[in-house]
Amino acid sequence: MAVIIRHAGPGDEPAVVELVQELATTFDYPTTIDEHYVRHFLASPVSDIILAVDDDATVGLLSYAMVPGLFHAADSGLIESLVIAEGRRGEGIGRQLLQTAVRLLEETGCAEISVSAAAANEAAQKLYFDVGLTEASVLLEKHIEC
Repeated sequence: MAVIIRHAGPGDEPAVVELVQELATTFDYPTTIDEHYVRHFLASPVSDIILAVDDDATVGLLSYAMVPGLFHAADSGLIESLVIAEGRRGEGIGRQLLQTAVRLLEETGCAEISVSAAAANEAAQKLYFDVGLTEASVLLEKHIEC
């Protein structure tokens, strides 16, 4: 069966939690995500999650947000997370999710699209370059415990 890309909705919370926890394990960084927060994220008018589903199993997700940008006087699309289930990596599912997200953000009128990748994650960087993103800045961040 072919992988289907669709928006997340009610009932998808457990799959989203599982994939984000898998992402956290990959980076050896803890997450406090739970189903309640997934519902909160999906209820926001500026954020969304698209899922890759194969035969009723969620095998990947991409989350994004649209934030107002003063410089462009237009929204900017921020790709927050891209994760593919460990046993399904290398099949092009991440590319499908990313291409879908870029198309959606372009269609909504975003002036720019950004994503960050770990400096050592060359596979993710190659994927982002392949879909038309370019190296434009350095991302600095501070993680704050909630």
